[in-house]
Amino acid sequence: MLLFLRRESLWIPVILLIIMIGCWSELDLYAPSFPQMMHYFSTSEQMMQWTLSLNFLGFFLASLLCGPLADSFGRRKIILAGSLIFVLGSYICLRAPTMGWMLFGRLVQGIGVSAPVTVCMAVIADIYQGERQVKLLSRVNSAITVSMALAPVVGVYLTDSFGWHANFVAIFIVALFGAITIWLFVPETHDQDLRVRFKAKSLIDGYWTLLKSKEFMADCLGLCLSVTPYFILVGILPLLFMEEMGVPIKQYTFYQGSIIGLYSALSLSLPWILAKFEMNKVVFFSVVMSMGALLVSFVCSLLFPMTPVFVLLLMLIYVAGIVVPPTVMFSGAMDRFPELRACASSLIQSLRMLSMSVGTAITGMVYDGSFRAISLVMLSFMALSIPATIAAFQRRARSSAASTLSHAMH
Repeated sequence: MLLFLRRESLWIPVILLIIMIGCWSELDLYAPSFPQMMHYFSTSEQMMQWTLSLNFLGFFLASLLCGPLADSFGRRKIILAGSLIFVLGSYICLRAPTMGWMLFGRLVQGIGVSAPVTVCMAVIADIYQGERQVKLLSRVNSAITVSMALAPVVGVYLTDSFGWHANFVAIFIVALFGAITIWLFVPETHDQDLRVRFKAKSLIDGYWTLLKSKEFMADCLGLCLSVTPYFILVGILPLLFMEEMGVPIKQYTFYQGSIIGLYSALSLSLPWILAKFEMNKVVFFSVVMSMGALLVSFVCSLLFPMTPVFVLLLMLIYVAGIVVPPTVMFSGAMDRFPELRACASSLIQSLRMLSMSVGTAITGMVYDGSFRAISLVMLSFMALSIPATIAAFQRRARSSAASTLSHAMH
């Protein structure tokens, strides 16, 4: 017997939050176990990077459809289907006898998590409106950010105490709990009379409208390319620090925890930063700081051996600079076409995952055990993001000036 909660029940956001935390943790939780997994499967650093790349690729492919399908067939069915696929992928990873099965399981996980990550926010928006919706979504995002910062710390403890399998046991349990609670308790929140018929042509037309918009694509590409180095860093750091630099796994907690913790803390304080300082100046300073940190990292890696502490200091500077610009560009991209926000959200998520998939794959191919190769790939993606970022903010400045002039004339 199903025990659907009432739409206004405060337990629904709690359940959705747990599901989303489980979905995001499948990336960060197992990263500290890379060295153990590499030896267990007798594989290479490149193959370990492919566990990230294929996961991002699965997310990229599935997220293009999740939002439109949820608008047509209801939120509950799509979230539940995605959650079950996530459970399946987690079980495959847990029981993987070979690296090939592990890679397949990571691909399935990526396909599965795209639905809960994309659609759960829509469920909250269905139930709550106005200021209450904004506050609740902000709290959910804050909780997810904090949980992503804590996930590697938990992963270090599980790996050190029980081995790499323990991370996938934890992910499987969270995925299974999420699927069961969705099935038992969460009702459909997208009313039948609000649903639109799923049409491939309408979907293609919507995406084409976005893709041919220079303004939208400037925001989107600036966002996607600038955040890719961060996920390259998070993915390769365990192999670099523990495998090549000899950092003990317990000490490694401090290094990765510092990087992700700073990113989380700045993300949470972003409203205060933008309210306190002029946005364009903050963005300019942030881009210069992040690009400068990566450039110094690459030059230093050519001149002398890098130590874990020096790498950490430079990466903290990069992370401090990368928080503001992508957030502002995401907001700008979502406001370009109000009638296509669902498509815009799906496309941004998809292109971000595609960029991250390509970035981690390239890093795996060029990684030679040194920080030099990593910093070069990170620097390249950051450099590619700058023209799009400049174009996005130039258009925003022109739009703001035109709006001011229009108000003055009236």
